[in-house]
Amino acid sequence: MSSHDELTARIALAMRDVIAHAVLTNERIARSIGINVVDLQTVGVILRVGPTTPSELARRTELPSSTVTRVLDRLEARGYIRRVPDPDDRRRVVVEGVAEQVFDPNRPDPYAEIIAGMRRLHARFTPDELDVVARYLEAMAAIANAPAPTD
Repeated sequence: MSSHDELTARIALAMRDVIAHAVLTNERIARSIGINVVDLQTVGVILRVGPTTPSELARRTELPSSTVTRVLDRLEARGYIRRVPDPDDRRRVVVEGVAEQVFDPNRPDPYAEIIAGMRRLHARFTPDELDVVARYLEAMAAIANAPAPTD
């Protein structure tokens, strides 16, 4: 059995490869729908978290608020998001994703091939093994989404 340090090194190397592939794949997907990769990732955050404020979006993405404003302007112009009054505070705006605009049902799903490959890979593992992988990735995502420490 490998030591924790050896396993950490293996996992870190594999994660770097997965991340590099994901970045390049998302760049290709973004170009295929006519937006840049930051806009694609931002609308992805909005679609995952649901209606959110621009300031919360800036916190989640770690983008400056001025950049978030420009991203939202571009996404709104394409119909990928809409700004609506916050039902709890009408002075504020909430941003909602418009999934059917981002992933047009008349176009092939850009993630379909990736999901199909995952399903083929998952067939080689037991549900218990996949549960460990899922819990690990969820914990990694929680670390990645944690607020940055302030000094």
